[in-house]
Amino acid sequence: MNSQEYISEPNKHIEEYLDYYFSGSKKLEYAVLLNGEWGSGKTWFVKKYIEKQKKQGKKVSYISLNGLSKTADIDDAIFKSIHPVLASKQAKLAGQVLKGALKATLKIDLDEDSKDDGSVGISVPDIKLPDYLKINDKFILVFDDLERCELKIEETLGYINYFVEQENIKVLIVSNDTEIKESDHFLRKKEKLIGATFNYTEDQELAIRSILEEISSSDLKDKLISKILFITEIFNKIAYKNLRAFKQTIFDFERFYRKDIFEWKGDFDQDIFEKLLKSFLILSIENKKGRFDKEILRFKKDEYEGKNAKDNSEKVILKIMCGINSRDSEDFMNKYNLGLNEFIISPNLWNEILNLNIIDKSKIEEELYEVYFRFKEEQPTWLKLMNFLDLDECEFDELVELAKEEVENHQLENPSDILHTISILIYLKENQLISFSLDHLLPIAIADWKKFIEVNEKMRRIYDHSFVEYSGHYGFIAKEIPQFSDFMKDIVKAYEDKYSEKDATRASELIDLMENNSQLFIQRISLTNREENYYYNYPIMKEVNAQVFANKLCMIKQSDCMSSLYGLSHRYSIQASFNMYIEEKSWFNQVEDYIKTNILPTANKITKARINLRILPEISKIKEDAEK
Repeated sequence: MNSQEYISEPNKHIEEYLDYYFSGSKKLEYAVLLNGEWGSGKTWFVKKYIEKQKKQGKKVSYISLNGLSKTADIDDAIFKSIHPVLASKQAKLAGQVLKGALKATLKIDLDEDSKDDGSVGISVPDIKLPDYLKINDKFILVFDDLERCELKIEETLGYINYFVEQENIKVLIVSNDTEIKESDHFLRKKEKLIGATFNYTEDQELAIRSILEEISSSDLKDKLISKILFITEIFNKIAYKNLRAFKQTIFDFERFYRKDIFEWKGDFDQDIFEKLLKSFLILSIENKKGRFDKEILRFKKDEYEGKNAKDNSEKVILKIMCGINSRDSEDFMNKYNLGLNEFIISPNLWNEILNLNIIDKSKIEEELYEVYFRFKEEQPTWLKLMNFLDLDECEFDELVELAKEEVENHQLENPSDILHTISILIYLKENQLISFSLDHLLPIAIADWKKFIEVNEKMRRIYDHSFVEYSGHYGFIAKEIPQFSDFMKDIVKAYEDKYSEKDATRASELIDLMENNSQLFIQRISLTNREENYYYNYPIMKEVNAQVFANKLCMIKQSDCMSSLYGLSHRYSIQASFNMYIEEKSWFNQVEDYIKTNILPTANKITKARINLRILPEISKIKEDAEK
């Protein structure tokens, strides 16, 4: 055997011994124990070795002892492994379950009556089994996860010993002995059963390569294999030696990967691919370790003692830019020598991707452009000013004047640029590096920000606290300065104002939906699990003209009318941190009064019947239920 034929070069001595142990029919009367830490790759090694044995004509039964609590459970697992057809429910439905004497005396409850049915024979008169299914000198038993078996360890070893002593079956046991509490009884059983013990040496690069080889996309597979040293370095930096977690992360990245999101003007951007790959590996595996506080990149909120708005030292500025605001966050950023902006996309979006399993391609592309691709054209003035300590005085003054003019002349069209420009100017003013007043710039910036910010229909207010700390993955350098805090309060208010400015349009759309799509009307105003529940906690109905609503309710088809009323009933039945009925009670009463006093007296007999028999009773019921 040359070195290229070994599964793992550092563990070739193990493979050579197993080849000797499993070859021929010599009665050795002992089992082999392979130890290795969780996530070291030992199970991967064993399964690769099993594949080689099967190619040589061996019949292998691989059993994970994880969670098994009775010897009958192990019997069942072995039987199903050896005879998957006989163990299937289809075989049980064939009529007569054939019973006899199994050479290894495996007692199986085939009737599912919790009573042993005796022994199932390996040769059955009515079913001729292929020779390769019979237990003979080519049969191998592999027991994995010994330390995770719920039986007493000595009882498990005694059970396994039967196969070795009585049936001359070759057995490999795989375990993590650091998790096993050794007792005198255990040591005696182990000494009797185990004839050779090996410790698996982690062959990290090979294990990682084997995982990457399982990727379906040849394009992504080639890209990742070409960066295997880069990936291995990150894996070691994370220091979570769990290949299962790594494998899951790689498959998650495969699901995340879309070649075109890494392209800019038709060319694949290798730099952003590597940055996102690095971020994905770090955040995903750290998250699996339980590193974060419920959400990705959310840290414990202990107060960072070194913050000082008056301090313009490079160290403090860098911490602010990196999004460091606590010891916990600083420890994490220092571990990887990364700032918040170097994780590329926002914590909220990372949380969607890694915790909620939502891959929204449009959001990802939008954020990648905002924080990376647009900067490939030209760095904004504010970002150049962030490095003011490295600028000469002339260059500094030119950039300050340019930033001032960009605000005054309404040249900033990106909301993030507007906020960061004001932030850096306030910081420089606070630290007496500029002398002109900023008072006239703030209203201009607020108006321009309001003009260019896009309103999210489901978000009438900005609740995210991080909004006032950073934007575009760069922390606001002035976030601790009162003038900037007041400016951001005005910014938040500007968003609320812009949101409410569309209320008349929203009200008009709701009126149309009552007739044209009453189900969507229900979803818009009710608390449901649908994305269209825009206004369930927003008193939008107060913006709807009560008379117009009442007329529409009495005019549309009966089914649409009742659907609309059902939507209001569901809306007002929710008792949470908000109570829409209290908010809209006056409006709802106006609707009822207008129907009674203006529509009902002049309506034709059919409309009157609808109002008296359906509409008004339902309105009364809604009020009664809401006021309980």
